[in-house]
Amino acid sequence: MREMMSETAGATCTPVTAGDGASLEGVKLSIELRGVLESLEASIEELNAALRQAVEAGATVELRRRGRVHSGDGCWADQMAPLVLPKARR
Repeated sequence: MREMMSETAGATCTPVTAGDGASLEGVKLSIELRGVLESLEASIEELNAALRQAVEAGATVELRRRGRVHSGDGCWADQMAPLVLPKARR
């Protein structure tokens, strides 16, 4: 599995491996942040299931960065938008 977060230039992030429920054990996170990250992981799992369904239905889907949000204190996240291409007819 790929790491969802890793070290970035100028900041160290907590590595979180997708699908590894124990990956946050031992990491000091607030209850709120832990809950938000668990919700994010569930949303990503749902997105991945929807992507598989789209591919099986005949679409090609590429996720592209739509924008970036900043907290003002060094935290940021990429926002995504799908580029969907229907299966070419032969």
